[in-house]
Amino acid sequence: MILPAHHRQRRLDLASRIQDPILLVGNGLRERNAANEIPFRQDSTFLWLTGCAQPDAAALLAGDRCTLFLPAPSPDDALWEGRVEPLDAVRERLGVDRVLPLSELDAACASARPKHSLAVADVQATTLAARLTGLDLAWRRQPGPAALVHAVGQLRNRKAPEEIAELEAAAAATEATFRACMSATAPGQTEASMAALFEGILSMQGCDTSFPTISTVRGEVLHNRHRVNTLEVGQLLLMDGGAEVASGYAADVTRTWPVSGRFEPRQRAAYQAVLEAEQAAIACCQPGRRYREAHFAAARVIARFLADEGLVTCSPDAAVEAGAHALFFPHGVGHLLGLDVHDLEDLGDAIAYAPGRERSAAFGTRFLRLDLDLEPGFYVTIEPGFYIVQPILEHPDLRERFAGMVDFDRAAGWYGFGGIRIEDDVLITPEGHRVLTAGIPKTVVELEAIVGSGRPASERLG
Repeated sequence: MILPAHHRQRRLDLASRIQDPILLVGNGLRERNAANEIPFRQDSTFLWLTGCAQPDAAALLAGDRCTLFLPAPSPDDALWEGRVEPLDAVRERLGVDRVLPLSELDAACASARPKHSLAVADVQATTLAARLTGLDLAWRRQPGPAALVHAVGQLRNRKAPEEIAELEAAAAATEATFRACMSATAPGQTEASMAALFEGILSMQGCDTSFPTISTVRGEVLHNRHRVNTLEVGQLLLMDGGAEVASGYAADVTRTWPVSGRFEPRQRAAYQAVLEAEQAAIACCQPGRRYREAHFAAARVIARFLADEGLVTCSPDAAVEAGAHALFFPHGVGHLLGLDVHDLEDLGDAIAYAPGRERSAAFGTRFLRLDLDLEPGFYVTIEPGFYIVQPILEHPDLRERFAGMVDFDRAAGWYGFGGIRIEDDVLITPEGHRVLTAGIPKTVVELEAIVGSGRPASERLG
């Protein structure tokens, strides 16, 4: 459980790095229409430092003191929302020094003169922070002063024991959900019913989804959220999803399995290659090693498979050096994970890339989201894949660039294959690493034993 004492210690740690007052703003409610709000989620850094999940909140940090500002309750709130919590009760529950009406924020900032703030996804909140601090703030483009961005990244990157406990809870809920969905898979089910089962089981465990669930037989579309297909014999179902527990901590797991419960020979060979690529990448997850090494360890395994299948006609090493393998593995091997699925990405590459390192512009590595030296407490995903993406394989520029290295005619024989991705969540420890999602079946033997072993999704939901 994340306690007020944990939030207070985080604020003290931040104050030891940033001595000037800091203004933090949280997200507000956004309306889809007059009677329908978009589901609210607090900004993760605001939540991490205050524990406050209330919309339209702000906080002023000055030394070891934290003043929270909240909107004044409406007389109608008790009718629509239930019991209204008095400000003193909020102060005691969250362990902050003061809680004041939001209407007093302008005066407080005029007195304290905060020099630091962070942009959030809510445009109005970011505009307010920019006005009160005089900073140029814009979500993702101008996240905030470099010193504050660096300090927040340094602190949030290293997961404390209480955070690890929350991440373990998210992983456990995700494991139970994947096992249920695997057992409920059968020809004739739909992508939509599988996603509904996934999300329903998470909800029954008191969890939200950490991002919109991907449930698709078109696994070559990396973020495919169109749940329109019926599952058929011979297809692979790719599910990418995870739990978000009440404290906001997330899991992010992908598994791919045969709809019929049995891999066809070509599917089995490709699947085994992706699994070996994942295992090679996870083995690189050690303190002091560069995360980029994990990406290229996976890439070399995929390249060997491509060479064995005649899809690349050069050596595996040459394919990786030139980037030819990326026609079939076009994304990075993973990212940071924590209070967000792509943790801290709102603060930009200054967090994800070490000083002196820049994101590559080359095809296949420009989507590598992380290039840090790993440290104990880091929590990352490892998710290599193999995809047959016809528009990539038929792109004129790529065909010209990789002519003589890729057998495009042979690749055309794979059209319609789909995609395979295997993803786990890995905690870096002083001794090496620990895979928190290791209990979710992923070997061929495990998958063929569990897929279709229970009642179909339609019966469970019906």
